[in-house]
Amino acid sequence: MGSDRARVCPQCGQPIPAGSSECPRCEHPPSFETEAILGTGLIGLATLFVLTGFAARSYHAKYESLGQEWYTRGERHLSAGEARDAIVDFRTALIFVRDSDLYQLSLARGLIAADRTDEARSYLTGLWERDPGNAVVNLELGRLAAGLGNTDEALRYYHNAMYDDWGKRDPAEARRSVRLELYQVLMKQGDRSQAQAELVAMAALLPPDPALYTRVGRLFMELGDYARAATEFEEALRFGGGADAAAGAGETEYLQGHFSQARTYLQQALREKPEDPRASGMLQQANLVLAADPFDPRLKHEERNRRAIDAFTQALGRLAACGFPVSGVSAPNVQPPPNLAPLYDWARNLKPQVRAEILRSNPDLVNEIMDLVFQIEQTSEHQCRPPDPMDRALLMVAGQRRNSEK
Repeated sequence: MGSDRARVCPQCGQPIPAGSSECPRCEHPPSFETEAILGTGLIGLATLFVLTGFAARSYHAKYESLGQEWYTRGERHLSAGEARDAIVDFRTALIFVRDSDLYQLSLARGLIAADRTDEARSYLTGLWERDPGNAVVNLELGRLAAGLGNTDEALRYYHNAMYDDWGKRDPAEARRSVRLELYQVLMKQGDRSQAQAELVAMAALLPPDPALYTRVGRLFMELGDYARAATEFEEALRFGGGADAAAGAGETEYLQGHFSQARTYLQQALREKPEDPRASGMLQQANLVLAADPFDPRLKHEERNRRAIDAFTQALGRLAACGFPVSGVSAPNVQPPPNLAPLYDWARNLKPQVRAEILRSNPDLVNEIMDLVFQIEQTSEHQCRPPDPMDRALLMVAGQRRNSEK
């Protein structure tokens, strides 16, 4: 049966009848090796395809390896601040792997580092057009726009980056990182209002991490937004924050003139970190303010009067330091400032009444005494000698008094 299948004319492919020695059509003798020849040809052809595929894969693998090698060199040069060498490396890598978005992105970074922003923008724009949702590309475009002073464009790209796909990276952490960078860009450009808006948005999404709350609190302090800063520090403490959070809370209350609250937080900070000189200095000053303030509603009349007399004595010393004769004493070689002369006259006329027995019968006199004290301290603040800690305490009491009267 196998022999019958083999009786085919090798010339025309027609079957040869059994018993015949020639093809009835072309008179060519039959060949029993036809199938073997055809099979061998097919096997050879398949082998050729396999070898060609293997060679192609080896070729591409070699090119990819060379591309990776040049890319790695470029990253090293870029990290070392050698932008020109990095650009050459990344361009060479792209010769071997032309369609690598990663290599093109790194080349754009190298061009930015070399201040070749137009070329960098071209690469980044091409990458963005292929993948508008690429977070890293949007971030680089935002940085490029910020560097060129294009705030609106920078905001758009930075905001895109916040909500794009960050792959394996924690999206919440990536969003915070990008927003923080945008905050710093805006602060550098002097756009404090937009910077504050970005910080408020970031603060609203913080996880229960005391370190993050403490950091954001410091940033609000940088903006001068002490009320929001205090809130962030209090949250940090609620989630277990330590000395840094307590010191921050104390400082924000101190700067707002809330000296009693400031003292509580600063004492807490110093219990955990007693060597903190800033917290220690603020605590000492807060204690002076609290001890000098005659308007504390919890005070008895005797203590209120005593504080007013002490404040008046301190103000007289300030006048003496400015060259006015007080009890026969004045600073030598100091010319009294003319703008303080009316206050000196007022102090001389008031001095006989600044006595405990008179204040007991005329408690309203305390207000006049303190009004004079505050004017002397405020007018002389930037004249004569620098204010000492008690002078500063009285200035703080004056500020606190103004705020309470608003």
